[in-house]
Amino acid sequence: MSDDKDRLREQLNEREKAAEDHYFAELSKKQVEKLKALRDHPNAPAQPSCPRCGSMLQITQMKGVAVDACPNGHGLWLDKTELDLIAKREGDSWLAKLLANY
Repeated sequence: MSDDKDRLREQLNEREKAAEDHYFAELSKKQVEKLKALRDHPNAPAQPSCPRCGSMLQITQMKGVAVDACPNGHGLWLDKTELDLIAKREGDSWLAKLLANY
């Protein structure tokens, strides 16, 4: 009986994780579409550039979160919404606690 409960608990945990992954993937996809629409708007400001090399930043998916990244590997830039998504996914970890302060 205990083995059945453990298997059921594992299945529920896996299903919950899959649903969470799907939720964040859809949210990130919507963010990318929104950012692309803003970038393509005629009154949109110039696309941000890397402060180190001056290359135009590209919207990239990193661990399910849309971020601005230097194509030459000089860094990633996150806004408040992206930080909040990462903090939420991290739960009670030290990273979530650090990000909660911003």
